Amino acid sequence: IMYWSLSVSIFSIGGVVSSFLVGFVGDLKGRVKGMLMVNVLAVAAGLLMGLCKMWKPHIMVISGRAVMGFYCGLTSGLVPMYIGETAPKAYRGALGTLHQLAVVIGILISQIIGLDFVLGNDQMWPLLLGLSGAPAILQSLLLPLCPESPRHLYILLGKEQEARKSLYRLKGPHDPTIDLEEMRREKEEANKEDKVSIFSLISSSVYRKQLVVALMMHLSQQLSGINAIFYYSTAIFSRAGVSHPVYATIGVGVINTIFTLMSVALVDRAGRRTLTLVGLGGMCCCAVAMTVGLKL
Repeated sequence: IMYWSLSVSIFSIGGVVSSFLVGFVGDLKGRVKGMLMVNVLAVAAGLLMGLCKMWKPHIMVISGRAVMGFYCGLTSGLVPMYIGETAPKAYRGALGTLHQLAVVIGILISQIIGLDFVLGNDQMWPLLLGLSGAPAILQSLLLPLCPESPRHLYILLGKEQEARKSLYRLKGPHDPTIDLEEMRREKEEANKEDKVSIFSLISSSVYRKQLVVALMMHLSQQLSGINAIFYYSTAIFSRAGVSHPVYATIGVGVINTIFTLMSVALVDRAGRRTLTLVGLGGMCCCAVAMTVGLKL
């Protein structure tokens, strides 16, 4: 039981640790090269878990989960950063949610191929875990085709010509003057602002409201219990008396994917705040209903 719990929780621990390094990695070599670099972690994690039977399986799986969590903490920051900097204003919200859509589709696919008659059996489960590194290999092949973020090139590095070339690759032949002017103003505003350390961010009253909002947004997601639902959903459904808990777990993944698709379609129409409030209200009602249902 301890090894099982540790293999589940170590993923989140790795993500917490690496999340502090997102800005450093993104600025070190750029957004695209940063994502390419961290893909090595996903491949290493996949190999550790896929080849776990060659040594002590529990140690190899826990190590692989830790490395994969470290990778996910980095890529969960780098990918939205890159999308936000390259997406057109009119579609920035929808394109930003595509990252989460890819995550929930990945969860759904893993639930399906984790069925007993596919890969979720005593013989094939190492392959199931090892396949988690496959998307990183695909991403490594496709990322070189993507242009670097023009905002990173212009605002942080001051490379106007390279930013211009990146804009051409993103938008095709056009006059980039408007985009460059917008980035120039953004750079001037950024240069006027003093650099904020973690300590000053926490202690200063100027940033307190924004900090509280940001923290509460993330806490509301984590404290909703969604991670526990996904990690232990099969056991929860089994204790609730569901005859086929694995298929009920897949049903959760399907619902998650459907509502994420809805958010992609509605985020730029209904607005972020409205969708957030509706989502939080729905989570509250569902959590109460689930608690009452399990206790009755």
